[in-house]
Amino acid sequence: MNRSTALAALRLGTVAVGLAGFVAVAVFVFDLPPPPETGDGLPAAFGFAIALLGTAVAGVVTVVGYGLPAGEGRLRVGPLADRPSTDRLVAGGAAASVLGVALTVGLAFLASGMVAVAVWVVGAGLLVGGLVSLALGGLAVGGRLVADAVTGE
Repeated sequence: MNRSTALAALRLGTVAVGLAGFVAVAVFVFDLPPPPETGDGLPAAFGFAIALLGTAVAGVVTVVGYGLPAGEGRLRVGPLADRPSTDRLVAGGAAASVLGVALTVGLAFLASGMVAVAVWVVGAGLLVGGLVSLALGGLAVGGRLVADAVTGE
C-alpha cells in the first residue's frame, strides 16, 4: 500500500469514526433517564454533559477527518476531493456549522421528548466541529499567507 492510498484510507476511516460517534451519542441520549420531578437532577445533568462532550468530539473528528489529504485510488471519494485540504476543511466546517444551527434552532424545536434532545445534542456537536474546523482552516490560510509574505512570493 503506497502512501497516497494510506492517506485516503485514513481520511475515510476518520470520517467513519466521527459519524459512528454521532450515532453512539444519539443512542446514549435515548438511554438517559428523565430528570426527577423533585430532588436533585445532578446525575441526569452529568449524563447530558457527557453527551455534549462526546458529540463535540465526534463533530471535530468528522470534519477534521474530511479535511485530511484526499490521497489517491478507489478511496478518494467525496465532494471536493480534487481540492486542497484547506478548502475541504473550511467547506466542511461551514457545512457542519450550518447543519448544526439548523438542527439546534430548527428541527430540535419541531420534535418532542428525547428525540428533540438527541437532535439538539447532535446539532450542537456539528456546530462545535464546524467552528473548530473553520478556526483551523483560518489558521492554515493565515499561516500560508504569512509564509508567502516572508518568502516574497
